[in-house]
Amino acid sequence: MRGLYRRVEKKIMYKKFIIKCIAFALILSIIFVPFSVFVDPFNIFHVNAPRNNGVEPNKNYMKMHNVIKHPEKYDSFLFGSSRVGFIDVDKMKDGKYYDMMYSEGTPAEHYDNIKDMIDRGIIPKNITVGFDDISYFVDPEFHHYQLYRLPFPWHGTLSDKAGFYLRYFDLITLSQSIEVMKEHEEKRKDNDPDYLMRLLDTGTENLDIPPEFNYDDAKAWWSDYYYPREQSLEDIRKIVELCDEYDINLRVFTNPVNALTYAKDIDNGYLVFLEELAEITPYWNFSGFNDITLDYSNYYETSHFCPAVGDKIIDTVYNGKTDERLLSEGFGMYVTEDNVSELITILKDQAINYDLPVNTYPDTINRVEEENEK
Repeated sequence: MRGLYRRVEKKIMYKKFIIKCIAFALILSIIFVPFSVFVDPFNIFHVNAPRNNGVEPNKNYMKMHNVIKHPEKYDSFLFGSSRVGFIDVDKMKDGKYYDMMYSEGTPAEHYDNIKDMIDRGIIPKNITVGFDDISYFVDPEFHHYQLYRLPFPWHGTLSDKAGFYLRYFDLITLSQSIEVMKEHEEKRKDNDPDYLMRLLDTGTENLDIPPEFNYDDAKAWWSDYYYPREQSLEDIRKIVELCDEYDINLRVFTNPVNALTYAKDIDNGYLVFLEELAEITPYWNFSGFNDITLDYSNYYETSHFCPAVGDKIIDTVYNGKTDERLLSEGFGMYVTEDNVSELITILKDQAINYDLPVNTYPDTINRVEEENEK
């Protein structure tokens, strides 16, 4: 009898333990879930009314949501990394443009966005894309581990979509974000009152902020996961083919990367990207060592150029205006399969002038040695 009594007692204790666990989980959910939605550092649950809270929002998700919910609002789009966020799309006069830029936007993600639009009947009149080192060096798979860059599975199952939202119920990330939000609130001045309107209207960054480059300890904008990816060029080819299929007017340009970062780029094969890009699509080139990229007053830091530089891109790409001196430096040059060798020669000669060891190009290194022997 004692053995039977003990077994019954253990079962009762086990059931009580399970009930307590369930009750605790429910209480935690009742408190934690609403709190996470309320704090929402990445603006996932405030997509229609994003807050400027000091945490980088998931702009990929937010902007696609905006376009899908308002399919009639835009007929043209600017794609690229956050660098194209400082281009004033209101000055692109052949359509109603929305700046789809988001942090480290890659060709694969741009293709997915465009394909998702088309599948929903949103067929753009114009698509303009700004490519650069990020386009070539960043593997989009890394963004699946970064909540502010995580792509939404627009074509996924209900389970896939639920999984996306569940990723944002992370106690550790939430705790870290709250600290950032507190610091932002303490330092905050109301210097961006149009944050909400701008994000959901033009999609640009704040174009009124003047560039104040910090020369102290300035260095190349680089991450340890950057490496050349041939797949990036195939992703660009898919964008070109998709635009051809739906008769979308596609324009492509390369961003004017700050000289410090560009030096690191060419040492890691960026010129290969510029050369092979011309085999896929014509483009306007703004990369290189030139009067714009060497003048650091044109940049906020070694990654993002200022709106005045964005205006030069618009003048060249949309209005056909070029500066002869800049053009001789490759800035604003229209590049095709037929003249890409001319551009690469210009860019290699620039590298030689700055004594850069362009390891990807043995002929360039040899020419530097020849120059030194004279």
